[in-house]
Amino acid sequence: MKKKNFFLFLIVFTQQLFSQSRTESFQLILHDGWNMQSSLTEKATGDQISKKDFPVKSWYKITVPSTFIAGLLANHEYDFDPFYGKNFEKLADKRLDTTWWYRKEFALPSSETNKNVVLKLHGINYKANVWLNGVLIADSSYIKGPFRIIELDITKQIKYTGENILAIEILRPFNPNKHDGDLAIDYADWIHYPPDYNGGIVNNVEISTYDQVGIRHPLVTTKFDLPSLDVAHLAVDAEVINYTDKETDAVVKGKINSVIQFQQKVHLMPNEKKQVSFSSADYPQLNIKNPKIWWPWQYGKPQLNRVEVSAVRNNKVSNTISENFGIRQITSTLINNSSREFIVNGKPIMLRGAAWSPDIFQRRSKKREEQELKLVRDMNMNIVRSEGKLEDDGFYDLCDQHGLLVMTGWMCCGAWQYPENWDAPERKVAMASDSSVMYWLRNKACIMVWLNGSDMPPRDSSVEADWLSIENYLKWPNPIVGTADASKSKVSGYSGVKMNGPYDWVPPLYWETDSNKHGGSWSFATEISPGPSIPPYESIIKFIPKDSLWYTNSNWLYHCGTMQFGNTKIFDSALIQRYGNSSSIQEYIAKAQLQNYEGHRAMMEAYGLDKYNTATGVVQWMLCNPWPSLIWHTYDYYLYPAGTYFGMKKSMEPLHIMYSYKTNEVDIINSLLEKFKSLTVKADVYDLNGALKYSHTITTDVDEDGIKKCFVISPIENLSGVYFLRLSLKDSKQKMRSINWYWLSQKPDELTWKNSKWYYTPQFGFTDFTALKDLPATTLNVNYSTAKKENNTTHTITITNTGKVVAFFVHVRVLKEKKADDILPVIFSDNYISLAPGESRTIECSYENKDAGKGAPYILITAWNLSVVGSKAGKNAGFEK
Repeated sequence: MKKKNFFLFLIVFTQQLFSQSRTESFQLILHDGWNMQSSLTEKATGDQISKKDFPVKSWYKITVPSTFIAGLLANHEYDFDPFYGKNFEKLADKRLDTTWWYRKEFALPSSETNKNVVLKLHGINYKANVWLNGVLIADSSYIKGPFRIIELDITKQIKYTGENILAIEILRPFNPNKHDGDLAIDYADWIHYPPDYNGGIVNNVEISTYDQVGIRHPLVTTKFDLPSLDVAHLAVDAEVINYTDKETDAVVKGKINSVIQFQQKVHLMPNEKKQVSFSSADYPQLNIKNPKIWWPWQYGKPQLNRVEVSAVRNNKVSNTISENFGIRQITSTLINNSSREFIVNGKPIMLRGAAWSPDIFQRRSKKREEQELKLVRDMNMNIVRSEGKLEDDGFYDLCDQHGLLVMTGWMCCGAWQYPENWDAPERKVAMASDSSVMYWLRNKACIMVWLNGSDMPPRDSSVEADWLSIENYLKWPNPIVGTADASKSKVSGYSGVKMNGPYDWVPPLYWETDSNKHGGSWSFATEISPGPSIPPYESIIKFIPKDSLWYTNSNWLYHCGTMQFGNTKIFDSALIQRYGNSSSIQEYIAKAQLQNYEGHRAMMEAYGLDKYNTATGVVQWMLCNPWPSLIWHTYDYYLYPAGTYFGMKKSMEPLHIMYSYKTNEVDIINSLLEKFKSLTVKADVYDLNGALKYSHTITTDVDEDGIKKCFVISPIENLSGVYFLRLSLKDSKQKMRSINWYWLSQKPDELTWKNSKWYYTPQFGFTDFTALKDLPATTLNVNYSTAKKENNTTHTITITNTGKVVAFFVHVRVLKEKKADDILPVIFSDNYISLAPGESRTIECSYENKDAGKGAPYILITAWNLSVVGSKAGKNAGFEK
């Protein structure tokens, strides 16, 4: 019984251990109980505001992190939705151009009496004066930069008993989007800028304590004897600090997974910071046999380990810090000067994902991050790019847990891109920012690569050289690339990646056809997109007034991007040419889902098909929007998954069957480290009247992480101008692994390559899908079962095509109740499906109960050619034309 209880304790302890990314022996995160006020309203000075009993009854109550506008929104300062129509313009306020006070009262527990106390400011945007208990402890000449983690020793000002009053006077950044602006958060042409430019506190404020000596920033790096993964050779580093003005000795102790132990004596001069290292050569116990390895999800389990380091002085522990880390080794190599391949634990990996964007007001929540990264994982993506915003620990922890890789680095296109314009103080901010970020992110398993530039390498090569020196000194363990575009850096050489566009609509044929110049499936495309992603009607009416629902209306245009991307003209023109004119916004949106689906699917399929030859990665621009938008997302601001989402999800299935628009070929993409034998590949072609005009089946194999070109679809006689291709892939046990439908035309899309611009390639000919408007109607039968658990519900929905023609683009929705809103977020195993005459498909749908409302969930089915009359559904299910 004792043994049983011990193992039960061990399981619970381990679960708790790995559910927390970073813990310290004392860590007080100052999250709740803040007050905020404009200095135009509050005329008192910092020494007054930071004293006890200062009246703040009229101030805004907030939590931190919070920008100025986020705080005002949380206090219902505005009587309008800033995302609706052009209401965003109403946020302009002269108060936002002056300083704002952030005030917090806090007390230390008695256990921390007489210890050294450090205030950690992470994310002051942009500069601040900091007061504690009536004393100015740092001014805006030092407190500057949203990406810095600034540590202030407040031991002399702290009160060990009673309340402490922290007051921070913050001035927002100015012109971060300009060549000579502040080194702050920038949005380029993504969106309209919030008028506070995200001024405020955008990450954590913390209090830590130490007993004269402290330790921080643990790092564990891994080297394998590749290709063998039997032994992981670990190295552990940390920084130890003497917080006194006297020399002292200390012992740094460490543990891996609470089992492997190591220690080292250090001598510290007064106020000295020293890097301490433990190598596997000097500490043989760091050579770990049969290690728990962290893998990207498609290659294995993202297993996490735990490192703990302590600073001990006079046999007394001063402080302890522990973090999760991954035993993994990430490297990169150039296939040629244009293509960089990334390698994880000795295995090359084809990277397909999208670019993350936080909320426009920098409002973050654990729940929202969990919801969004669940959608990322559901789309079968393996990488997220974060450009110049940087997220919070919760985001990276979730990526660690989900086995998602992260590409991150500095921002384009404003002040960060023009270091030749920096004065000495700004350069100091840039260097301190780089140091902070390296310390912060270097031990996170998910981080794959750091980019020292976005749209170009740093224009002042000495800046890149200095950054590389910092990154080398701090032992950044992952690849570093000078830029996200194809430029050759004078310092670091060829990037092996590209930013050659497009960012606007191009047809499916584009991706395979371009092989060496533009955005086609070669090299590593760090940001790329077939342009607009039109949300469903149910989302659009939440942010565009109903009397403005047309793609030429100014409210519509306001919710596009800015500058070149302030409209959907190129997309709309192609939509009209390819699918015909629309007589209503609902018809336009229905056609847009088709074009979104086929365009995004083709991009990801092409890169998958050409992987390692020489395509090595593709990042969709973007994953999500900072506010409700009509362009560049895979799901909309309200987390509604529509055509783009399911086209993406389909294209990145781990074992996938696809059609090549370029060669008329059927191919298999295998993204798993597993060889598949005796696969059944079948292609069926149906005309608009539902007649089967072609069918071909073969049995074949595909290697691990491999491609298999199966067969070319031969010419078909007497085929309608528009037709359907159904591809299916079964494994050796006849389990269906992939079904993929294409709607095709005998008239191809044609591109004018010589007139290509950086953001798109124009067309001189368009495919013709207008016959789809006359597709004969069909009927459906729908039945479903429900499994409801304590926290979530799953519906298993079976849809049968009971008609004689293809049921095209069948869309399944789950509403909170009949005629109510959709349950969001929601995970469907598939959607926007098509069905051959007589075919049945079963789709699973799951969601959290707290998102479902109190009514009876209602299954609603729509389709391109649905006849509601004659279609049948069970209880709490129905159809809509």
